[in-house]
Amino acid sequence: MNQVKPIPLRRQQRDFTRQRLIEAARDLFVKNGTRATSIDDIAKAAGTSRATFYAHFTDKQDVIREFARSMWETAFALYERFGALKDWSHGSIRGWMRELFDAWDQNADTTFIVIQEMPSELRADFLQQMEQRVDALMGESPLWSRFEPNEARRRASLLIFQIERCMDAWHYGGWKTDRESLLETLVDVWAATLAGPTET
Repeated sequence: MNQVKPIPLRRQQRDFTRQRLIEAARDLFVKNGTRATSIDDIAKAAGTSRATFYAHFTDKQDVIREFARSMWETAFALYERFGALKDWSHGSIRGWMRELFDAWDQNADTTFIVIQEMPSELRADFLQQMEQRVDALMGESPLWSRFEPNEARRRASLLIFQIERCMDAWHYGGWKTDRESLLETLVDVWAATLAGPTET
């Protein structure tokens, strides 16, 4: 039986320092904005030095790339969970959508930073990231077979565009609506979109 090797202490310390820098940068970017936050500010808030910052990141944009990577990993994992659903009942969709709402609530500040300051090369990767999210949402689920393949991908893409634009407008665009009503409306829309031709 293979035993998992423990992570070396030096690596643990490095990862811990990197995470402190990320958290310090997030807090300062939210509080002061990215432009008003210096590398020295981040290092000081993390209890490290400027040299230590540069041992982990090339610049502030590199930190934002890390935020984006984490954001995309979270989104991918959520869409994978949808792809693993056994049915598309209102209850199943509602349970999954609550997870999605909770994730957006938890990561709203970081997501806003990425939206505002996303490096240009990440914008160029958007369509590739979108395709990966569609793949995750669809998974290997036989439920999608109720649609012709191109139609299945089109519906999956539109649902993702809709939910992400909706969360953006609700969190950052000043759209005033209560969470539960929004969630229930989205569940209805998703259930209707995912219903096969004989179910509508």
